[in-house]
Amino acid sequence: MLLKFPQQCFLTLFVLLCMSSSYAENKPTVPVSELPQKPICADALQRPCVALVLGGGGARGGAHIGVLKVLEEKHIPIDLIVGTSIGSFVGGLYASGRTAVEIESMFHSADWDAGYQDDLSRSLIPNRRKRQLDNFPIHVDIGFDGHNLKMPRGFIQGQGMIDLLNSMVGSYPRFASFDQLPIPYRAVAADVETGEEVVLNRGDLASAMQASMSLPGIVRPVEKNGRILVDGGIANNLPISVAKSLGAQVIIAVNIGSPELHREELTSSFTIIRQLTGFLTHNNVDYQKSLLQETDVFIEPPIEDVGMLDFDKVGQTIDIGYTETLKVFEQSAMLQQLAQLNIARVVSEPVASDVATRIDKIQLTNHSRLADDFLLHRMGLNVGQAYSQNDLAEATDKLYGQGSIARISTSIDKKQQLNVLNVLVEEKEWGPGYLDFKFSMEDDFDSFSRYQMGASYRLTNLTPYGAEWYSSAEIGTDKRINSEFYFPLRNSGFFWMVRGEYERETYEYIASDELLGEVFVNRSRMDTGMGWDALDQFDVVLSLLYQDAYIKTPTIFGEVLGIDEIKARQKGTALTFNFDSLNDATFPNAGWKLTTRIERTKDDYLDTTEFSTKADAEFNGVKSFGKHSFRSRARFQSVISENALGLLSGYSLGGFLNLSGIPARSMNGQHVRFVSEVYTYQLAANDFGAFSLPLYVGASIEAGNVWSERADIDYDEIIQSGSIFIGWNGILGPTYLAYGRTDDDQSSFYLFVGKTF
Repeated sequence: MLLKFPQQCFLTLFVLLCMSSSYAENKPTVPVSELPQKPICADALQRPCVALVLGGGGARGGAHIGVLKVLEEKHIPIDLIVGTSIGSFVGGLYASGRTAVEIESMFHSADWDAGYQDDLSRSLIPNRRKRQLDNFPIHVDIGFDGHNLKMPRGFIQGQGMIDLLNSMVGSYPRFASFDQLPIPYRAVAADVETGEEVVLNRGDLASAMQASMSLPGIVRPVEKNGRILVDGGIANNLPISVAKSLGAQVIIAVNIGSPELHREELTSSFTIIRQLTGFLTHNNVDYQKSLLQETDVFIEPPIEDVGMLDFDKVGQTIDIGYTETLKVFEQSAMLQQLAQLNIARVVSEPVASDVATRIDKIQLTNHSRLADDFLLHRMGLNVGQAYSQNDLAEATDKLYGQGSIARISTSIDKKQQLNVLNVLVEEKEWGPGYLDFKFSMEDDFDSFSRYQMGASYRLTNLTPYGAEWYSSAEIGTDKRINSEFYFPLRNSGFFWMVRGEYERETYEYIASDELLGEVFVNRSRMDTGMGWDALDQFDVVLSLLYQDAYIKTPTIFGEVLGIDEIKARQKGTALTFNFDSLNDATFPNAGWKLTTRIERTKDDYLDTTEFSTKADAEFNGVKSFGKHSFRSRARFQSVISENALGLLSGYSLGGFLNLSGIPARSMNGQHVRFVSEVYTYQLAANDFGAFSLPLYVGASIEAGNVWSERADIDYDEIIQSGSIFIGWNGILGPTYLAYGRTDDDQSSFYLFVGKTF
């Protein structure tokens, strides 16, 4: 995984801020410990107490594993481990009882990208939130409290990092002291408020690791005991002083920081950033190295061309660390003396276990406006049940998918023979309202061009059970203003909603392959009703609706029928079913989606009153084989009424992937039948860790038509079409460059930005 543009920007800001602060001092600040620092090396050893000190350096930390492999092979004892950042992670795993080979295997199989992503798979998010994210796919999530715009404390909130750490570390109780581990252990973080070095020596092991690894401005800080903790590298990137303060008599220090680059090597923005990052830590590392004695051992693997986030190069760094440690061993009298003691490591059971733990009590620390019982109900946690680490990860994901929580942490305590599950829930402090945006465009390079821009505002947690006010506005070819209030009825799954909407839509009206003009439809709509969120993937809504419409018809209607405009009013009921498990809105490779809506309305228009029934069903299903995906889609839509014009309650076809080759929404009527099969191949993943921009190529085959009256439906009139395209799931949403053609030789090129279904 490469450190790409957005990460570079944040890292640059972080470096410049740090370099302008007191962190440039040669000596570190006075360390702060959670427990009093005291020597932990026992006199009964009858030999020197050996401490392993592992420095920070991101993905370069694979070299630490190579070092551990040599120390194990040579039977060199380790009595204490102190680490910063990635050093705290590798050191904590080893201190907990795992071998170097086990850690190597974990590093190779870990999904490191997931650790730098907060977004859940779409399939794990409640349907209501899915629709919001789909319609406004530029997810900046900027906070707005009614007065000021606010930003989060980190570009990444760290929920993905928690899940990754927990999956690798496993389940375990919180420790009164990390001296209880098979090897005593310390993690070094920094107080971002004061710049002080903070030595973490008790509590939750994964939480200590995360605090030590949280890059300021990139990853959300960890709050512990009233302190705001970030990556320890800014205070002490090679914590030799900590090991000495704990009584270590022999230090084996491993430095994996980036070497300073020469003028001829400063050839890009990335190398400049790498140089600045190195300056940040070199001073405190130089001071720490000055504390080493002749009896101590210093190992500095020659790691080149490996960035902080290049975890795909872990194998390379492990080999470098192994080779360099072998060289140092041949030159170090102290390592050879320790090896002669032939003290093989006693392989103990790791303190972590993947076995489910029965929970006797739940201790919830709720830093949100949501009710305690809502949080536990949402997570599905109950006293008396057993939970594995995977179970707890699924529980936290369910709550995180709600959309207003920044981070959830879990740990287990043993108190008086009872297993106590600690749950810490932190709400997004930059809320309570959040902004997202959209931009969509479609152009056939010939007859039409459509565009849309908009913003949404979500005001969250208005009640302890998650009520919210959601509003949006769009301008462009169509205009739309929408506002909705959503009110859950405690933990029942039922909710009440009320929504108001105004929209102005423009259609090209085509009959017998002739463009007859444009239709302008203005609607004001009000809905209110009850719903049931049966599952995150399934919801049902029964609502009352009222709508006023003003339709401006093409000129030819006035000339032939004497109808220039239609004023209409509708009122009635609607029943909507939604099931949605697609894992992506535009390029899914798993799941399916079924939306069904039935409306029964009384329609008043042109001095006429009639009743209409609308049936609207759409299915999307995806099956994938590796990088190949096949998406099946079907639309069935009908209006049962005498409104032959099809303007008041009609449907449309046309446009990319909706009979490609025909102008967008140019076929209008009361009955639509449509099926398609879309094939996509992922040409490039373009996964940059915190986000991805995958590139696809694909093709479609499509068939369908529109009819004005049910009696006219004739499947012999089905139009067949197809398309070929290249697509990119970009920052603005999906982007396509496509060519479509029908069986009657209509064709179009398309540039398309935005959701297609």
